[in-house]
Amino acid sequence: METICRLPLPFGEDQVWIDVIQPWLAQRGIDGEAMNIAGYVVSEMLNNVRDHSASADVVVEGMVGAQAVFVHVIDHGVGVFRRLADGLRLTGPREAVIEIAKGKRTTDPSQHTGQGIFFASRVCEWFCIEANGYAVTFEEGQEPIHLEFVNDAGRVGTTVKCRIAQQPRRSLRQVFDEYCPQPDIEFTRTRVAVKLMALADGSLISRSQARRLMAGLERFTEVELDFAGVAELGQGFADEAFRVWRNTHPGTDLRVLNAAEGVERMLRHVGFRRTTQ
Repeated sequence: METICRLPLPFGEDQVWIDVIQPWLAQRGIDGEAMNIAGYVVSEMLNNVRDHSASADVVVEGMVGAQAVFVHVIDHGVGVFRRLADGLRLTGPREAVIEIAKGKRTTDPSQHTGQGIFFASRVCEWFCIEANGYAVTFEEGQEPIHLEFVNDAGRVGTTVKCRIAQQPRRSLRQVFDEYCPQPDIEFTRTRVAVKLMALADGSLISRSQARRLMAGLERFTEVELDFAGVAELGQGFADEAFRVWRNTHPGTDLRVLNAAEGVERMLRHVGFRRTTQ
């Protein structure tokens, strides 16, 4: 990877993109939709560094391959999962991991929508956030999310890594249209990979886990919970999410994807049958 720039805070992410990063990519043949996607992703990540990281500086690295462009955005601040945990009053970074997948989750709602990471992770071929001992990865066409525990006790800050296809399968507009339906173009749909919580927590059995999973999802009118990779649910977890939460938030259409037999059985037990594949 080549260092494109190293900048002290504060900075304007639009100027960094226009003056430094966009020309660097253009000189290496990146254009069209790949450039549009890179502009969105890099600008959003730089904005997060500026407003949330408490870092003194930011480093942007890049490399252009035959079929894709690779970009890293690196800060030396508190780490995104620690920041979310503190801002949302969670017990620690592990509990904050699931928040990355939801959308509309931010520690500063007066200034931010919480959409940046959600959409950036879905327009890239591959997108990874490393911070506070965890690495959360999104990969197009694969299982929704992968979680790794990273032995980085001496590492501070957040590293965002992404791979953007030079010929993307989907445009930035198509991804936004999937979650922001016409004609209002509001961010009303979301899809959450429940596997991410299972990887972080182990068995999904408690009501407190269910409340944490569902926190903030009332901001959407359509919520898809993707159970790919989850084999079983505890009765308390299922009842809290699919009876108590659902009855309390009738304005949200709650749907289930990729439910294994054990998950289906528990959902039926608590009276929820509206599952889709």
